[in-house]
Amino acid sequence: MNLTPKAQAIEREFQNARAKANYPAFPEFARRYVKHNKDGIVLANTALLELTVGEAEINARKAQHWTLAASLDDSPESIAISPLIKQDTIQEAVEKLESVLTRGTDEHQEYAAIVLARAALATDAPDRLQRVAHYLQNIQLPPAKIPVGYNFALIICGLTIKGMTLEAEGRISEAIVSYDNVSLLVQSNPNERSDELNSWTEHALYRTSMLKLRQGDQLAAIRSFRAYHNQALLWPGSFRLARRATIYRHFSAALSNSFKTLGQNNAGSNAVAGAGADEQSQFYPAALSLEIAQIHAYWEDSLYSVNSFPKADEKNWRVLGMIEQIVEDRKLLGPGNDADKRVLVETIYRASQKTFQSPRILRFLFFALVELGQFDEAELALKSYLDMVEINFKVKSDDAQDVLTNEQRVRLDIESEYDITTVMVAGSRLYGKELAKPEEALSCAQRALDNIHQYLQHNDVKDLLFDVYKFQGIAYGLQASGAHEPEKRPELYAKAVECFEKAIQVYPQSFDGHYHMAYQLAEMREVTKAILAVKQSLSLESSHIPSWHLLALLLSAQKEFDRALSICAVGLKESEWDLPQTDGLTASQLDGEEYLALRITQAALHDKIHGAESALEPQEALFALYTKVFAPEPASIGDSLYDIQNIRRRDQSDIELGSSSTIVGRPRAGSILSVRSRSGASDIGHGLAAHNGSNLEIPKPNYASSITSIGSSGSKKNKKLIPPAAAASNVGSATLGKSLLVPPTTVLRPTTKSVQRVARANKVLASLWLLSSSTFRRLDRMEEALKAIEEAERIDASNPDVWYQLGLLYAAQTDSETAQASYAKALALAPYHAASLARLGQSYLQAGSVEMAEGVLDTTTKSLGWNSAEAWFYLGKVFEASGRLARAKECLWYALDLEQSRPIREFADSLPRYLA
Repeated sequence: MNLTPKAQAIEREFQNARAKANYPAFPEFARRYVKHNKDGIVLANTALLELTVGEAEINARKAQHWTLAASLDDSPESIAISPLIKQDTIQEAVEKLESVLTRGTDEHQEYAAIVLARAALATDAPDRLQRVAHYLQNIQLPPAKIPVGYNFALIICGLTIKGMTLEAEGRISEAIVSYDNVSLLVQSNPNERSDELNSWTEHALYRTSMLKLRQGDQLAAIRSFRAYHNQALLWPGSFRLARRATIYRHFSAALSNSFKTLGQNNAGSNAVAGAGADEQSQFYPAALSLEIAQIHAYWEDSLYSVNSFPKADEKNWRVLGMIEQIVEDRKLLGPGNDADKRVLVETIYRASQKTFQSPRILRFLFFALVELGQFDEAELALKSYLDMVEINFKVKSDDAQDVLTNEQRVRLDIESEYDITTVMVAGSRLYGKELAKPEEALSCAQRALDNIHQYLQHNDVKDLLFDVYKFQGIAYGLQASGAHEPEKRPELYAKAVECFEKAIQVYPQSFDGHYHMAYQLAEMREVTKAILAVKQSLSLESSHIPSWHLLALLLSAQKEFDRALSICAVGLKESEWDLPQTDGLTASQLDGEEYLALRITQAALHDKIHGAESALEPQEALFALYTKVFAPEPASIGDSLYDIQNIRRRDQSDIELGSSSTIVGRPRAGSILSVRSRSGASDIGHGLAAHNGSNLEIPKPNYASSITSIGSSGSKKNKKLIPPAAAASNVGSATLGKSLLVPPTTVLRPTTKSVQRVARANKVLASLWLLSSSTFRRLDRMEEALKAIEEAERIDASNPDVWYQLGLLYAAQTDSETAQASYAKALALAPYHAASLARLGQSYLQAGSVEMAEGVLDTTTKSLGWNSAEAWFYLGKVFEASGRLARAKECLWYALDLEQSRPIREFADSLPRYLA
């Protein structure tokens, strides 16, 4: 059939209008087309039937207030469909088309039959499936020759209608074949674009994905999800977002299940059963992790586009379900780097803007902030969460909530008592370990224990109960060690021991319970019992470095220095931290800190046994180890998996990372003993300041060339050495936002965790210099000793031990006045610094101020210096000088007992109270 140019032009415009479902234009195009092409009556009536069906569907949706948002609740077993239309609303158009069907070309008749089948399936007629089969019976789908333009969209429509009919008849496998043919055709013809093509393609890909899940073929479902997602990237941004959100929800779950299966079955092989050779790479853990992260981002964007802020008494449970899935997937994939952790926090903050006072969101936020290391914000989230669940508990209507399923709890946004208790337990750890607030830590632990006894007696909560008793014990121990009232200390220590005993009863095979018991007994100077407890810990976990370290310190407290040194060697050998990693894994920075702490104790024992001269070389090696330990962790650098290109985050502007805090401080004036300026200052640590710990320079073997020049030469013994100006490190501080659930500002501040790490790094480096200073002082190399103190002051001027060591240096030079000023500086920084108070009391005693000495020493021994042998010794001397010999004898005997049980290094300075 040859058409005139005018008819061809009208047909092209007509087909374009059909491709866009531009229904108002159909009647005029049909009239003009028939006018210029008498044989076009079939095509014209076909389009008019499309018009009639399309408008009837629109009216039916409006009448029932139906939208595609109904698809948000779709599952493989239940897929929402558009409301059916009345047969009589389209009957006239159907009959008109059927009456002229034989007057068209074979091609027009086939495409008309597809439209008739589509119309039949859209109606509520009892025989609609039979009608569809009748219309499609003589049509080859897919055809041998693939058409183009709108006719291609009609072929896709026919395959989709055929699949939906087979699906309705229960012939699922055959329906999937028809839907898969749609996917193959669309992928093979990427240049075909039209609104109607998008519509029918989406129908087919959506339904086949769900049906494959229904059949339990997860691998096939993932293939279809991927096909849907790849096509969705080509669709308009606002096209069927509700269905996209549903697809991404199920897609995310399917990928997570695949990741779990891979982890369970992966005994050295990443192969996935049923996946082709070219597809295997998509199922490696790294590839799956990235894909899951991407799908999370698309899911969030599509869901938020169709979700609004909930009304009163409503719960935005779909958002809650999404965030729960994302959080669970993050647990599955591992913590990731700092960028990933920060993205998770931002994701939860965005979710908080789509919900209203959700305790579930606050719980997720709390744990995410703790993982990120933003402990100050985590504390706010913890307080808000506990306040909210307490309010919800007061208005709790009945006990029916106790038997709700997790899905029901998500829909109602009701927290289970188990979840509440886990937050309380984690809160106790946060308060005690990260925030140094033992009273709050004890309160959280007690509330958790009450919850367990009241609500969780019939649950398996051994892990929770163990942690509760353990954190209770640590909190009591912290309170005792910081107590200023001597009458309270024994009771607090007894409670701590009792809690650890209960923890061990709950889990006798858990090494950390025995470690904490040993630590507590060691702090109480019950050395023999502590040794038995720590040996029990090592029998259960022989690679635990803090346990070996504690054992070495306990042996040193018994003055068995050779055995303690041997134990250090054994413990270091058990650790693999300082060994080359050949398995692709890296040890954590925390393990490195524990390893370094044990090496420092080893160096101190080496000094004690072999003398100060032989201790210099091991001390030098500690500086090299320090630079390795406090280098940036591999997990803290790199890009986030969630930094997906072409994903525009809603309500989130670009974030620029602020500069990190420096490890060492900047020189400043104002040191109270400084009388001259620094010249030629060392750059030790400046590389670390610039790179957050990555490029520390190493001190030279003589510890002198990298330290500030002292000035003119003179007698080392008698010269008064004054340190130059220096400053404490600038670790940075930032104010909190006014509202907890408002996302952080776009300029990122260092996390509390990173600030604390900087502080620990400064303290360790300063302690290494002070260790060197002590060695030099005992070797009578006073100038070098002062240089080491200067370096320690430049790194951590707020450390009272720096000024205490300076006082010892001046005291060794018989300059008691300056020594006393140094102790005063230490006390200005730490008013209860026991060693400085003891030396200050000694100074008063030597100066004849017995009353002043007694006041200082009596206060010291009653408060934080209760275990200071020096303080008790000098107090005994005070009583002796004032004629109170009985009291003097008691103090001197107690000082002797303390000295005989004193370890080579203080337990609190060497060992972790909380294990990771």
